[in-house]
Order: sequence, then structure tokens, then C-alpha cells
Amino acid sequence: MSRRHNLLEHRNAETPTARFLRFATRCRARDLKQLYVLGELAKSISELIHALQKERGASSIFLGSNGTQFVGQLAARVEESESHEERVRHLLEHVDEKLDQISAGARFYARVALAFRALDSLPSVREQILTLATAPKDAVKTFTEIIACLLAVGFEAADVAADPQTSRALVALVNFAQGKEYAGQERATAGAALSRGEFAMADRQRLRQLQTAQSRAFQVFLEFADPACTADFLDLTQSADAIEQHRMRNAATDPGSADTHGVTADAWYEVTTRRINRMKVIEDHLAANLQRLCTLKLAEAEAESNEERNLDGDALKVSTAVAMLVTDVNPLSNDLDSGEGIGMFSVRSMLDVVKAQSQRIDDISSQLESARLALAERKIIERAKGILTRSQRLSEQDAYTLIRKTAMKQNKRIIEVAEAIVSMADILKS
Repeated sequence: MSRRHNLLEHRNAETPTARFLRFATRCRARDLKQLYVLGELAKSISELIHALQKERGASSIFLGSNGTQFVGQLAARVEESESHEERVRHLLEHVDEKLDQISAGARFYARVALAFRALDSLPSVREQILTLATAPKDAVKTFTEIIACLLAVGFEAADVAADPQTSRALVALVNFAQGKEYAGQERATAGAALSRGEFAMADRQRLRQLQTAQSRAFQVFLEFADPACTADFLDLTQSADAIEQHRMRNAATDPGSADTHGVTADAWYEVTTRRINRMKVIEDHLAANLQRLCTLKLAEAEAESNEERNLDGDALKVSTAVAMLVTDVNPLSNDLDSGEGIGMFSVRSMLDVVKAQSQRIDDISSQLESARLALAERKIIERAKGILTRSQRLSEQDAYTLIRKTAMKQNKRIIEVAEAIVSMADILKS
């Protein structure tokens, strides 16, 4: 009873400044818990995407050879994908229980719904592949669309993230995953052509587009990634596998010859898979770094909350502790007026705390704005591509090529052209 009485006295004595700083601490803890859930989801999705990428590559060669190659490899790839799919389904099914539905937003949950629909289509896709009832390019297209739905969940998760440091780590992860996905599409596209023994003009054009898309995604990754992962990626670009893939691509896609110059589907698959597996190592490091940050910051936030709960009813003591915890101010830097009694929180110190809190919020806003700018631009470009694919009946890559060429002709940035397309579509709608 005495404890409860002390708590009531504390609440009555607590100043508005201390009370709202305490609320800020709790909100920060809530945001970090959400980010931890999103980080775990992003890691599991990246594992599933990697498995589906390998299954797509094996499927394209299986279909391109009319079912004579990669029979065993395809069965192994399907089994691996199904194992990771089970984990992702479990996380997605319960993600709404672990997140604040209002903070996560409608777009995130819409992406989750689309991801479920995409995963539900996998059994019929596999059946068509095994019975040779689909063309290689159609199978690649279907797998690519499924993977795109999963990647979209990761991009929306990055948009939800509220902590600047972990947000940057999540942005680096999802953009690297996107670049790796384009590398997987390149493996499947060339693998299908090599298995049938010739490259069509459309195959060569598609490969060039995928190389450009990889470069674009990896540039965003390099902007937000930590130095260790950046160094690993730069080493990969100079690796023997990267050099050999470049040689094989140039030889097989020589526009002056229909011959593939001795480059086989098996050799191509082996070299590109080694390169993508090295990308997966970097992707794992990015995911581990994200989880480490989430765990560290969540532990800090929980320690703050526990310390707050363990404090007694002394309102001034609570005000001091909460203020220091929220702003990450070094306790030694706060001016305690010893002349006013033990533990007295001076007016100047409280003002310093509020100023520090305000500065911290400004810093977070600035860093988050930088991290989210790449996501916002990507979404606008994707929307513009969608408008062109519907109105001009272009493929996704042809739509992007048109936007890029228009930007070059008009000496504008790609995002500026994309914004103009979206704005004009909105005007015509209204």
C-alpha cells in the first residue's frame, strides 16, 4: 500500500517536462521493438529470396533444355525454398501481433497481403515447370514477380523504421537485396539462352538492362552500408568470378555471332552462382549488423524503462534519470546545483536536457530523411514505370529505359522525369 501511495505521490509531483520525456523513452522503446521485428522479418525474407533465386536459375536451365538438364538440382532447390518459405510464412502470419498497426501503416500490410498471394502461387508454378507446360522466359518472369513482392515488404519495412542508425542499415540491406535479385535475373536469363544454344536480340537487351539495374541498386547500398560491407563488395567486383562472368557474358552475347563461343549453361550457372553466393555472404553481414544494432538499442531502451520502473517516488530523481536517458547526455555534463540540496535538478540543467532532446530529434529527422529519400525516389520511379507499362504496353525494363533516355535528352535526373510522368497521370485521372 505504501509503494502504491508513493507512486501516486510521484505522479502528482512529476513535472510536465519529466512526464513527456518519460513518454518519449517509452515511445523509443516501442519503435525499437518494432524495428527488431522488422529486422528479423527482413533477414528471413532475404534467405527465402536467395533460395528462390537459385530455384529460378535451375528452372530456366531445366526448361531451356526441355527437361534434360538440372533435374536433380531443381529438386534440391525446390526443397530448400520450401524450407525457408515455411519460416517466412510463420513470421508474416504473426507480424500484425508484434507491430503497432497504426505506426506500420496500410502500405506495409498491403505488401504483406501481396506477398502471401505470391507465395500461394508457387505450387502451381512448380507443377507447370515439372510438366514443361511453361516457357523458360515465363517461368523466370513469374519467379521474378514473386520475389518482387517479397522485396517490397522489405522496402516498406525500411520506410517504417524510426531509428536513424538502424534505418540506414535496413536501407542498405534492402537495396543490396534488390541488386542481388537483378544478378539472379541475369543468371536465369542467360542460363535459359545458353541451354537452348543461342541468344536472341531480346536476351542481349535484357542482360544490358539488368546490368544497369544492378549498378543502380548497388550505388544506393554503397551510400548507406557500413565500411566493412562496402569493402567486401568492392573486393567482390574485382574477384576472379566477377571477371570470368564478365568474359563469359561478352563472349556469349557477341552481337556479331549467333554462336555462344563455347560458354555452356552449366559453366555459366556455376560461375554466376559463386558470385551470387559471395553476395549472400555480404547480405548476411548486413542482416547480422542490422540485428546487432536492433538488439543493442532495444537492450538500452529496456534498461531505461527498467530503471525508470525501479525508481522510488522522488519526482526530482525521476526527472533527472528520465531526462538523461532519453537524450543520451553524459550525467557528468549536467550541472547539479549542490547548494540547493542533494539530487536537486537545476533549472539550467533541465533546459539543457530539453535542448538536447530537441537537437536529438532534429538529428534523427535529418538522418531519416536521407535514408528515406532513396526509398521515396525508388517508389516514384516504380510508379512511373507502372504507368508506362499500362499506357504504352511496354515491359518494365523498356519503361525504365524510356525514362532514362528521356532524362538524358532533357538533361534532367531520372527522378524528375518519373515525377513528371506521375504528375501528368494524376492530372489526366482527375
